[in-house]
Amino acid sequence: MSTTVEFEYQMINRTFGTDVPRYEELEKNVQLLFLNEHPIWADNHPVPPNIVYIGGIHQSTERALPEEFQTILDSSKNGVIYISFGSNIKASLLPPEKIAVMTKVLSQLPYDVLWKWERDELPGRSSNIKIYKWFPQVDLLKHPNVKLFITQGGIQSADETINAAVPVIGIPMIADQWYNVEKFVRHGVGLKIDLSELTETKFENSVRRVIEDKSFKKNMIRLRSLMREHPVSPVDLAVWWVEHILRYGGHHLRSPAAGLTWKEYYEVPLVLTILGVCLSVVVVIILLMNERE
Repeated sequence: MSTTVEFEYQMINRTFGTDVPRYEELEKNVQLLFLNEHPIWADNHPVPPNIVYIGGIHQSTERALPEEFQTILDSSKNGVIYISFGSNIKASLLPPEKIAVMTKVLSQLPYDVLWKWERDELPGRSSNIKIYKWFPQVDLLKHPNVKLFITQGGIQSADETINAAVPVIGIPMIADQWYNVEKFVRHGVGLKIDLSELTETKFENSVRRVIEDKSFKKNMIRLRSLMREHPVSPVDLAVWWVEHILRYGGHHLRSPAAGLTWKEYYEVPLVLTILGVCLSVVVVIILLMNERE
């Protein structure tokens, strides 16, 4: 067993007691699975009844911005570009030449820039670029002066920018970010730039296009409307399903394929048996034909 897995088991035992079942046992007994994703964003994949979409459940009610950010956003004459690469990627550790490209282009544009930056200084930045180590992202994106969100494309950032109807430029780097950024492009709400292909010309053209071409904003507003069409709120939906499982259990919702190995699911022994029979028949026919000749 790996050191990481063993450490996780130690934390589980320390928190919940030593009688907690192992991962393997828990995995076979999943009664209900919540996905913090909207079915539209998930391409409407067919799922069994014990998988429930609750996209947007993490979003809190709207709160007032801290005074400093409120002042910056309210006073911006041409609008604000917001940049954040999330909590898993430190912008300061990206290739310096790519940061220099972004800084140079943004310094020449007529927009104010708010950039989530982990260090105390950003080399080459001009007065229109303001750096902070943290932003109240959910509430900041909802300000009407935010014209563009430059993001790594994490699922929660995607959900938050859709809810705020802010068009995006996605620069994916890890995990599901590539998938989410491709969705930005598919829905017509933003553009994708590969970090390895980031140049001054490409970056500037992308920024100008997303801000100036109103179709991106229009498509984002439509996408937000579609994803807000819930019969009940994500929180109420999650509560209802939890109470349902507590009352009745969840075995009636589980797929018949739950717990099967891939060999069992695809009936590999049966397929091999049929192929063996067919092959035997073919061999017998060939032998008989050879004997007749």
